[in-house]
Amino acid sequence: KLTISSFNKYLIFLISLLFLYLFYLSIPSLYDKGRLQKDLSEKLLLEYKINISSSSKIIYSILPYPHILIENAKLFNNNLEKPMELGQIKKLKIFISQKNFFNQNNLRIKNIIINEANFSIQSNNIDFFSNYMEEQFSKKNLKVKKSKIFFRKNNGDIISIILIKNLDL
Repeated sequence: KLTISSFNKYLIFLISLLFLYLFYLSIPSLYDKGRLQKDLSEKLLLEYKINISSSSKIIYSILPYPHILIENAKLFNNNLEKPMELGQIKKLKIFISQKNFFNQNNLRIKNIIINEANFSIQSNNIDFFSNYMEEQFSKKNLKVKKSKIFFRKNNGDIISIILIKNLDL
């Protein structure tokens, strides 16, 4: 006859809950990467007013918070007829809400971290950045870390370089 103490029952219950929660957090790793890439680009354009062309290298990670890492993305202005590249982003972390992982369409973005980016600002596209900073584009966090801003003349010569260690927008 096997008897299990009440402490062991609670311990087994808690360990089972932990494994169920970890399985729930791993659901986004099963998402269709092509559709996820398109959905994230659309949501970034709607919520943050950022036109990003992401690469096909999309990685989902659970720790420290559930997030999607996109490597080698490009930032474009919002002109859909003649898009102009404004920056190259090595690592783009998109932190997502844990509320509903069962449906890929209901994926919600909590905040974004742009890491190791090179922004190129020319005099003919400085209006995009100034308008972007003046508007209240989103109430969610957008952080820029370890990045550089290159101010260029219209012919491509670099006028100035600004290093960004940590910037919260």
